[in-house]
Amino acid sequence: MRRRILPAVLTLLSLMVDTSVIPFLIESPYIVSLTFITVLVIGVHLDRMHGMLYGLIAGLLQDILVGYQLGFNAFVYIILGFLAGLIAYEPEDVRARRRPSMVYLRRALTFAGMTLVRELAIYAYQYFGTARIEGIYFLNILIRTLITVALCMLLGPLESRIVQGRGARYRRTSAKREVKSF
Repeated sequence: MRRRILPAVLTLLSLMVDTSVIPFLIESPYIVSLTFITVLVIGVHLDRMHGMLYGLIAGLLQDILVGYQLGFNAFVYIILGFLAGLIAYEPEDVRARRRPSMVYLRRALTFAGMTLVRELAIYAYQYFGTARIEGIYFLNILIRTLITVALCMLLGPLESRIVQGRGARYRRTSAKREVKSF
């Protein structure tokens, strides 16, 4: 039941906070999308199909509510939710045998890559509307990417714990344990 209802609830909650609370509290070029963070975290912690499904839901609702061109965020969120799940998802038994530092490094690099692709897609969309290239745009892209990766790494374990429950502990496997099955 957790894996069916709670990702949708988290996606809708982050969408509501993203569209109704944050724009009234903060006015800055460095605002990051909590909805995008939730889609990436769901893709990484559940799998690629969940990332794609909740990317479709979140992107389409954000396009409708915010006033983007219909389908822009939906397409970007679907592709990036799928890729995040494809690159960084590991089943719990595989993840429990790996060192936590390697798991977190892989997730951080995945979050950074997906965020950078999203920022460049938004910049390309803006460029075709304005035909302007300025250096401050690239600085803003870099800062928003770093903020998004930091928030993904901070909110990821919390959202995973809400959706999946308690995770498995790190267990070091030895050669004896692996050979026993033969």
